Amino acid sequence: MVSAAVLAVAGVVFLNNQHQQRLQAEARVQAAQDQANRESMQRMEGELTLKNELESASQREAALQLQLREMDAGASRLQAADGQQQARRLQAEQDLQELRTQRAKLEKQVDCERIQLTVNQLGAKGDTDQALKLQTLWAVPCPNLQAVS
Repeated sequence: MVSAAVLAVAGVVFLNNQHQQRLQAEARVQAAQDQANRESMQRMEGELTLKNELESASQREAALQLQLREMDAGASRLQAADGQQQARRLQAEQDLQELRTQRAKLEKQVDCERIQLTVNQLGAKGDTDQALKLQTLWAVPCPNLQAVS
């Protein structure tokens, strides 16, 4: 009679432990998914910021190109190149080249952020093989990719 009660209590304790372990595992999975979602949101916000910077750089580039065309038109009409105008033109050309370089870097950064976001999403879904393949494929152009946890 006592041994049956002991067995019943042991069975309840065992089932309770299993239930607790399952709840803890589910909580860990949910926490990992929540973290991946937070990181995803942060990366999307970062990507939006980079896109805005890229758009701003494109607008400045267009303004500088217009300025160069206006300078060319003015030089054609005057048939004389003023020293100050040549210096401004050279500076505008340098600024334009610098903006193009900056835009190319921003475009690469946006691409790398998108790849990192995809790697994180795949990792959060448990598709670590696909995430590692993608990470390996983009390791050279995006050396700062973070590993799937």
